[in-house]
Amino acid sequence: MLDTVDIDERISKCERILKENPDSQIFAALSDALRKKGDLDQAFRICMQGLRLHPDYGPGRLVMAKINFDRKMYDWAEKELARAIELDGRSRSTDILEIEILIKQDFFSKAKVILDKLRAADPSNDYYFELTRQIEQGKAAKKAKLAKIEEIYRSSMKDEKANENIPLMPDMDNDEPITYDVAMEMVAEFPGVIGCYYVNYQGMVDQSKVPEGFGLDAHAAEMMEIVRTSRITLEDNDFGSPQSLLIENESGKIQMLTLDKRVMVIVGSDNINLGSLRLRLISIAGRLGKDWA
Repeated sequence: MLDTVDIDERISKCERILKENPDSQIFAALSDALRKKGDLDQAFRICMQGLRLHPDYGPGRLVMAKINFDRKMYDWAEKELARAIELDGRSRSTDILEIEILIKQDFFSKAKVILDKLRAADPSNDYYFELTRQIEQGKAAKKAKLAKIEEIYRSSMKDEKANENIPLMPDMDNDEPITYDVAMEMVAEFPGVIGCYYVNYQGMVDQSKVPEGFGLDAHAAEMMEIVRTSRITLEDNDFGSPQSLLIENESGKIQMLTLDKRVMVIVGSDNINLGSLRLRLISIAGRLGKDWA
């Protein structure tokens, strides 16, 4: 249990030092104390201000990673942790935080690899047993969720026999992170997919896997215009930004998925099974650290 008296005294001491010397690196200790007290907004503001003055201060980056972890901003926590490790190297503290972040991102296999190394060096550590329990529970919950989704989609298919051999959610137990390149390859190989590409919000194609003569640039520009128009219309009416868009016409089907700073566009034939494709995308998304379920 935290000693609130000690925490308050530490906060007061750090605040006095920082007031006397605004350039002091004590901002990291102050931010961490505020984090432990639960004042995440103030901890974030002070740490951010300190990092503007000391961008290469490793302890400050590590504290920012912990703050963002507590704020449930796991992608940002991951980036700050990577920067802290780049500056000061790995430690038991960084390894534990990385495991905690990976568990929250559902990357259980990678978390277990790091945890196994820690347990080998300190097999009696109680917290390592707790992390192991979280990993096993998380894997079981994720597997059950994916199995339930697959069951729902399969039961909704009109022609069960025509789809029973399609690998809808390949490697359900494999949660190793994948790159966007690999994700595109996994989508492009799905039955009925004609082509797949990423386009940024400026309408420029980042990567593509489409047949020769497809007319990629013009197609990408048109798709981004549809995304922009949909986003403006939905946000203006308080519906939020669209996560995915589907276009169906006589020549085929187009599925678009909004990612961080780009859109994945999947061009399918008229007979592509959208339910099966959706399952494939859910499986892939989990390994990208996204949630399309």
